[in-house]
Amino acid sequence: MIFIFLVTIYFIILIILGFYAQKRTKKTPEDYFLGNRTFGPIVLFFTLAATNFSAFTFLGFAGKAYTSGFGQYGIMGFGTAFMAIMFYIIGRKVWKLGKEKGFITPPELIGDRFKSTSLRLLFMFIMVIFTIPYLATQAIGAGMLIEYMTEISWQVGAIITMIIIMLYVLFGGMRGSGWTDVLQGFIMIIAMTLAVVFVAISLGGFEAANIAAFEAKPELFARPGGGDYFLPQIWFSFMLLWLFADPMFPQIFSRFYTAKNEKSLKISMIFYPIVVSFLFLFPVLIGIWAHGTSVEIAIGSEDMVLPIMVATYAPSFIFAFVMVGALAALMSTADSQLLSLSTMISRDLPIKKRRISEILFGKAIIIILSLFAIFFVIGGYDTKVGIMGTLVSTTFSGLAVLCPTTIAALYWKKATKYGCIASIICGEISIFLFQFKIFPTFGFLSAIWGILISIIVLIIISYITHRKEKII
Repeated sequence: MIFIFLVTIYFIILIILGFYAQKRTKKTPEDYFLGNRTFGPIVLFFTLAATNFSAFTFLGFAGKAYTSGFGQYGIMGFGTAFMAIMFYIIGRKVWKLGKEKGFITPPELIGDRFKSTSLRLLFMFIMVIFTIPYLATQAIGAGMLIEYMTEISWQVGAIITMIIIMLYVLFGGMRGSGWTDVLQGFIMIIAMTLAVVFVAISLGGFEAANIAAFEAKPELFARPGGGDYFLPQIWFSFMLLWLFADPMFPQIFSRFYTAKNEKSLKISMIFYPIVVSFLFLFPVLIGIWAHGTSVEIAIGSEDMVLPIMVATYAPSFIFAFVMVGALAALMSTADSQLLSLSTMISRDLPIKKRRISEILFGKAIIIILSLFAIFFVIGGYDTKVGIMGTLVSTTFSGLAVLCPTTIAALYWKKATKYGCIASIICGEISIFLFQFKIFPTFGFLSAIWGILISIIVLIIISYITHRKEKII
């Protein structure tokens, strides 16, 4: 009952913020889709952080740590913290070009740089097709939490959450998404902190909890961890994957445009790794501590280890609040994804929009994408793979291939549209071939091979076509 009460209040506040943002939003694409580029350091930091903290922050992290150990913190805590460097390298240039030329979507920037509609459409297609599974994963995580807390099935819970997200995004656009991200960011940080503190107290303190877990599963405290998962190749793969994948999330890329000034970007990038390096440790600790307790986690339910631990060792009100925090984490990502995808489809598709404004067309796309996510929820999720496995094999790998093209567009004058198109296509094909074991990966993630191949193809084809263009 406490959970239902808190969730109801939380959902109502989100919709109210969406309505209020609608009143403050002008009927221009730049204002609706980018908040008129006015996000200061506080809003920008929280919207970047909340957008990147998703279902796997509360569920997938702890679940993977439960099976594989502290290596999960290394790849997620430090690996994601280093990502702030790439955020600034890419984000600063994206913000500057967006402000100078009025870009609103990632494909707009890429297409304009190379004067290529084909490349713009390819870039957009890859972003859309690989973000939809990520969007659906947020709804799936919500459904799992709601099912655990109530008697509602996870599919119904996921659909309800998706509808709530759709409503406040429709109302408020980017401004509504940014404002709700600030609220959700505060909630998730407080919730995760309360979760680890109360669980630790119940287990006799941090030291006692670690000792009990070490005695039960000592292999989790060093690489390669449980199941010998974190071999050097996997460790290196994940560290590199975040640098290339995360800036290519359309919901992250789009937020680079929203910064009020370069100072906002700098401050956000300074605080981002500090918060991440601390916050990401908490779910990993809880996942590992479970081994030193009498708590039993069924095979296939590892992603629910954090809710189970908090339910067992924290007061009921704290448990309910933590679960609301988990919902905040995944909903803050999903709303950003919905808006960024609808923005791209409404602006980048060469469709003549007769008798309908670009904003109304974008809102129609939000509804359609929500339905796609719901269909994925109903028939596209494999509980045996888990949240982390689903994202690594789909979204992260597919989007990482776009990073070489983006960096080339921003920094390499000799890059050509042909090199970029070939880079993206060859990179995606190679990931497919490695993912399905047609080619050996030698222990690395398939995404790493895709990134490497895309870089090589980009350089070779660009040099060849650049020379031909100069001769002509």
